[in-house]
Amino acid sequence: MECVGCGSAEVTERPDCTAQGYRRFRCRACGRGSNERSSGVLNRAHYPSDVIALVVLWRLRYRLNLRDLAEMFLLRDVVFSHEAARDWEAKLAPVLVGELRQRRHGKNGPGRRFWHVDEMGYPGPA
Repeated sequence: MECVGCGSAEVTERPDCTAQGYRRFRCRACGRGSNERSSGVLNRAHYPSDVIALVVLWRLRYRLNLRDLAEMFLLRDVVFSHEAARDWEAKLAPVLVGELRQRRHGKNGPGRRFWHVDEMGYPGPA
């Protein structure tokens, strides 16, 4: 892992974790502390990344209302406002779209993956 501040490879893992369970690191070169989520778009979020990703994926996939999403997660004892869900969607949706496009087209641009479907079908019982 590289330091978020100076890019040095002299990073050591600290024995303690953050309140949400993320590993903590310290750079020997600049002395800056960081965690697993420091370089991402969800760095300052108060909720775990998997909960935020699930909210955004459900919003995009099932076209749920922001207030409905907040109510659905309230039943699971996760409390957030519809405004927080809107902010998460604004931050995370472009990143998810870029990741999905890279996976679909391959890492180096559009790949040469073609699917051939035979129209003959399977032979039936004789």
